[in-house]
Amino acid sequence: MTVRKIIFFVACICPFFSLHAQDYRFPLDKPLSMSANFGELRPDHFHAGIDLRVGGAAGAEVYAIEAGYVSRIYISGTGYGKALYIEHPDGQTSVYAHLDGFAGKIAEYAEEYQYKRQRFRMNDYTEPNLLPVEKGQLIGYAGNTGSSFGAHLHLEIRESQRQAPLNPVAKGYIVPKDNMPPVFHNIAVFTLDTINDITRPRLLKSEKAVKKGKDFAPEKTATFEVCNPIFIGVNANDYQPGNTSRHGIYQMKAYLDNNLFYSFKLDEFEFKDTRYINSFIAYDELVDNKITYIKTYIEEGNKIPFYGDVKNRGLIILNDTLPHSVKIELFDDSNNKSVAEFKIRKSAKTATKHQTVNSSRFITMHWNNSFEYFEPDMGMSVEPESLYSNALFKLTSTKTDGAYSDLWNIGYANIPLHKPIKIRIKPVNLPSRLKEHAFIARQNKDNNISYCGGQFDANGFLATEVSSFGNYFISTDTIPPKISVSAKSANFSSLTRLRVTVSDNMSGIDSCEGYIDGNWVLFEHDPKTKSMTYTFNQKQMGAKGKKRQLKVVATDCCKNSTEFLYDFVY
Repeated sequence: MTVRKIIFFVACICPFFSLHAQDYRFPLDKPLSMSANFGELRPDHFHAGIDLRVGGAAGAEVYAIEAGYVSRIYISGTGYGKALYIEHPDGQTSVYAHLDGFAGKIAEYAEEYQYKRQRFRMNDYTEPNLLPVEKGQLIGYAGNTGSSFGAHLHLEIRESQRQAPLNPVAKGYIVPKDNMPPVFHNIAVFTLDTINDITRPRLLKSEKAVKKGKDFAPEKTATFEVCNPIFIGVNANDYQPGNTSRHGIYQMKAYLDNNLFYSFKLDEFEFKDTRYINSFIAYDELVDNKITYIKTYIEEGNKIPFYGDVKNRGLIILNDTLPHSVKIELFDDSNNKSVAEFKIRKSAKTATKHQTVNSSRFITMHWNNSFEYFEPDMGMSVEPESLYSNALFKLTSTKTDGAYSDLWNIGYANIPLHKPIKIRIKPVNLPSRLKEHAFIARQNKDNNISYCGGQFDANGFLATEVSSFGNYFISTDTIPPKISVSAKSANFSSLTRLRVTVSDNMSGIDSCEGYIDGNWVLFEHDPKTKSMTYTFNQKQMGAKGKKRQLKVVATDCCKNSTEFLYDFVY
């Protein structure tokens, strides 16, 4: 088959997909429909690829976009689930995540690896000549494994040396037919108040954005009355034809009186930078009001590499009381553009707030310095560059029923952390028999409890790392996991799979293994459905109709274990 015929064939089966000069093959035999785009704003990270719809069910065939070799096979019940990494001669790596399973020799190799080590989890960096792959080769099947909430294919294209995700649409590797520009939802104006020697953002005004003529504008306010300094926040999304999914913004430019003062463009990033998203957005508004604003203000500790031209760190300072025009341009990665315009004017009616706090428990943490704080029953340490800007440290404690320590309120929950901080709490009245079942718990504002782990140090403190400020205390988990089989009959001879329910009430499942007639068998663990699934292997099981015994052993993160036995026929 000629190259021209191949291109014509792919264009026929993928009518909404056009090929770039790179000539990567589309990974599915389905029309292109994206449920998520590159760089979408996610909790604590930028989305590193694109999510492709597969028809709502697992099983769609997935093909290699280019020749190369399998460089990594990853299997887990969380994260990317079942994922395949293929390195290509052009210096790039394609990643296929949340797969339902692998195909051919890749599947055989993965299963052999798991049985040899007798564990479900796998993270194997394979040798270059071990699993070569041809362009268009069937490599797996799209699924819903790992931290996924619906069948789809998560596709990434990375620069191999840095393993840096690239924007496949902006780079032209995948070209959807998209003529829909981004949509402004809300426009906000913030100022920076001062407390002691730090600054804190405060929302001055937020307003719904509506279409007025061909552009967007605040619904009611033509001119915002502001103080010095201010920055702009934009809540917006992109959309594609025939697609209700909300996508992220590719590029933004902000102008004051037609002078560019802020811009970014999401062509690529590195994983080490992905958590900077918490400074890219107005984090306190997300925590307090559940709304996401991209902000023009760049904090001192924000090292995002994809900012463009930025003046005065994205802050606006007005030197007069005249009206000034603000224009925001948003672009998607298909080069569709939307514009919003409004005016701002400095007014004596609006001012920043200044406050001085005199207390030994209100101390400044500097973003580029380490910080430590110790009390007889509690300690905390922060590495340099764990914060994006200087912040107040607050510490209070209260008694709480059923806990083995005070409830420590550490810092402010609406101040983000770039690196985990170390905390240690001294237990109070913790019986020695419960020591191995103790953990540090986080209590959110709805009083829900989450497990944060912990190990006892030489001084008798329970210590762990946490990724956010908040309320922490010592609790225990003494209840072992629950295991069950739901079946109308114990005769499984007609079944292809054996499904076991495994759940835990608090700390979560740390390990779970399954055995049939004393032999380890490969159960796939899916924490989100609280299940373990074994696919019957006829060669492994032998003749049908025999009595068998299933044994499942599950252990939670606080060392509580359950051994479950179940007799069945297969």
